[in-house]
Amino acid sequence: MGMIKLPEESQNFFAENYNDIFQSGALAEGKWNAKVAEWICAYSSAPHGLAVNSNGAGLFTILRIMKQYRSKKRVFLQSNTMYGVRTIAISSGLELCGYVDCSLDYLMPTYEQTQDFISRLDKPEETVFLLTHIGGWVNPDMERIAELCREHGVALVEDCAHSLGSTLNAQHTGLFGDAGVYSLYATKAVPVGEGGLIVTRDSELHEMASKFVMYDRFDQQLDIGVNLRMSEINALLTYAVIQKSEEIIQNKIEISDKYAQACEQYGWSYIDPKTCGQRSNLYKFILLSHADDPEQEFAQVTKRTSPVYDYMLGRDPQEIAKRHICLPIWYKLDGSVVDQALEELKR
Repeated sequence: MGMIKLPEESQNFFAENYNDIFQSGALAEGKWNAKVAEWICAYSSAPHGLAVNSNGAGLFTILRIMKQYRSKKRVFLQSNTMYGVRTIAISSGLELCGYVDCSLDYLMPTYEQTQDFISRLDKPEETVFLLTHIGGWVNPDMERIAELCREHGVALVEDCAHSLGSTLNAQHTGLFGDAGVYSLYATKAVPVGEGGLIVTRDSELHEMASKFVMYDRFDQQLDIGVNLRMSEINALLTYAVIQKSEEIIQNKIEISDKYAQACEQYGWSYIDPKTCGQRSNLYKFILLSHADDPEQEFAQVTKRTSPVYDYMLGRDPQEIAKRHICLPIWYKLDGSVVDQALEELKR
């Protein structure tokens, strides 16, 4: 992870303010947690926001509340997502009831694939769809999928680990369904090291989540709860970095524009970060292969980072796991690395 760089202004802001935490003695539940929550609400236009110690903690919180207080019994995922999403879903106490197939075109389930899965569910109103936005893109069918879930009584929880700052038709991820959770892990588009941000339009869900992550020790109304808070030191660093989110994303967009131009010139298939109302945060820049032998097609491109996922949790009829690769793209990436990648894209 030596490649991960934070904006210099963020480092300076942290250095100028961390001693105040020690002097005040407010090591937890202080002003920096509040500032992080206020920031994500202002940035995403979410009515409610909450800082937690990780994306996984946030997802677990929402799913556990769905089981305990929203009469949900089962959860389903998409086949192309992180294994940790599966473990979180099962840890929440919900029964994992299957995986929605995904499309190679954007590595996520289409409306039709989601509709087909839901149509085969017994009592869909008792289920949660934990949907993952992949690579920095919003699921292009998100609006229709959200409406489909509402029609069938399916709770829609968005795993926004890859998508802080990503929008579809100017709407941020996390606000299409019941709730969403961003990740601030060290490798993510906007990296802090660790941390998560819950967003929701549901005031009751937000109130329960706020109590859950501190085991409701004050009001003592919830029957469930775990300590999943973000520490003040982590919150200060988070606030220092997220204020620079647009600078970080814009830097990656500039790299992406060069890759996209080369792909157009040399005939590579790629996922366009600006198509159909998208504004990707460029967590990944993804090349696709429709060739008979994708390994051979990708062979000349050695300047690459890890694929989004090199495995599938469910079926993979379109062979997504082996039909995509990712070009290097991160904040303040050395220009020589970009130049080498561009050179390799020449056919």
